Amino acid sequence: MAASEHRCVGCGFRVKSLFIQYSPGNIRLMKCGNCKEVADEYIECERMIIFIDLILHRPKVYRHVLYNAINPATVNIQVKNYFNSSS
Repeated sequence: MAASEHRCVGCGFRVKSLFIQYSPGNIRLMKCGNCKEVADEYIECERMIIFIDLILHRPKVYRHVLYNAINPATVNIQVKNYFNSSS
């Protein structure tokens, strides 16, 4: 995924990177240049927490899933395959 595709989950502003990895297991979450908050705190969360927040309809978790967690190219291919197989 290109760096320009990541977005802040708080305000939706494009960010260059979500984290910096100094060594294995040692990362620093980056802050958004627009709102000055952590760009995506969900990259450290377990999937169950993300799932619960999806059920609770929290906008931040939807931005995490749509912009920072899934690969847009893969989703595009899957959607095309779905429509091609159903017609």
